[in-house]
Amino acid sequence: MIGNTVETYDYAVYGFLATVLAQLFFPSAQPGTALLSTFAVFGAAFVVRPLGSFVFGPLADRIGRRKTLMVTVLLMAVATPLIGLLPTAASIGIAAPILLVVLRLLQGLSAAGEYCTAVIYVAEFAPERVRGRMTSRVQVGSVLGLFTAAVVVLALNTVLSPEQILAWGWRIPFLIALPLGLIGLYLRSKLGETPEFEALEESGETIEAPTREALTRHWPLICLIFLLGSLHMIGFYMVYTYMQSYIISLGYTSLQATLVTVGTLACGIGLIVVGGHIADRWGRWRPLLALSVVVLVTCYPLFVALSNADSIVMVFVWALLLSTAPALYSAIVPVTYVEVLPANIRGTVFAVGYGLVAAVLGGSALYLGQLLVNITGNTNAPAFLLMLGATLSIVAALWARARLAGPTAQRIDRIRDTPTTEPAPN
Repeated sequence: MIGNTVETYDYAVYGFLATVLAQLFFPSAQPGTALLSTFAVFGAAFVVRPLGSFVFGPLADRIGRRKTLMVTVLLMAVATPLIGLLPTAASIGIAAPILLVVLRLLQGLSAAGEYCTAVIYVAEFAPERVRGRMTSRVQVGSVLGLFTAAVVVLALNTVLSPEQILAWGWRIPFLIALPLGLIGLYLRSKLGETPEFEALEESGETIEAPTREALTRHWPLICLIFLLGSLHMIGFYMVYTYMQSYIISLGYTSLQATLVTVGTLACGIGLIVVGGHIADRWGRWRPLLALSVVVLVTCYPLFVALSNADSIVMVFVWALLLSTAPALYSAIVPVTYVEVLPANIRGTVFAVGYGLVAAVLGGSALYLGQLLVNITGNTNAPAFLLMLGATLSIVAALWARARLAGPTAQRIDRIRDTPTTEPAPN
């Protein structure tokens, strides 16, 4: 959880500073166009995630979960502080946004292997009766990383003037990533390999060419991961990252928008903990199906209420209600990702499917949300993206039902219960 917190902080602080970065790296564009350009750079990190998935997913299946986690946190710890050291467009012109894109691509490569490997790592250690709540802790790390980034940005807006933030203050959140990254690297250096992967190695069940195996024999499972991740990805970035800029566009100050975001993130951490218990109490596919239906039915009315709120207090209330179902969904889906996949190809299939959904629906969520508002003039248009994610995830929940009823879910326990000195059963 702590390692994923560090990783997510590094990745997300860019989103919270989007309006500032738009002025620094795209100063000649119109305000709306500059913000779109900044969101496009945010999305660039997602575009490269499928490539990173083909790197880190197979690594997790070939060399192990632990070593892969070490590489991902190290890469992020290098890329993020370098963003804080970049010259702006006023200093070096067009080279500034180009370098920004390059560093965001490196962040995307790291993120491609981070979340998936961390979830697999926890699931392969956790007993079945608490596997839902344990894997949800990785998602807690994701939201805690966003929360930390939001708090840092809130502190900047409180302590510094807008002019100071534009001049030098925006660099601070990126530079903080260096000591955080070193902490994450130290913690992960103390971890051992999962019993399940060790059992696969000893029994000779690891795959030498996991990418080929995944694409030729397990491509339907890649599609399943993509569908499961639809609401997870769109919901996460819409309600916790895009919402910051959306509230500002309604006429509120950056400080007010950040306060709302911090509040919803703090509540989101509690909701995810609750969601993990729901997964252990009521299973996986039923809660996922119910939450997808709730989002499909309620997200547009909630956006209407949010856009028409007459005070910042009511903005917070509606934003919190809008984030509730996606937060619970994001707590239950991690264990589902793992349990629908066979162990020896789990890292590759999970990473590729998740990387694809991140590229197609995650990175584009901020850009498309703002684009829909610009094109239609309807401030409620971002709701349609959430409705799309909910529809796809309804299909995924029904598909996962069949997978979870089969032998795959029991595979984790059979290998874990096997002594590591003996081969795992076929």
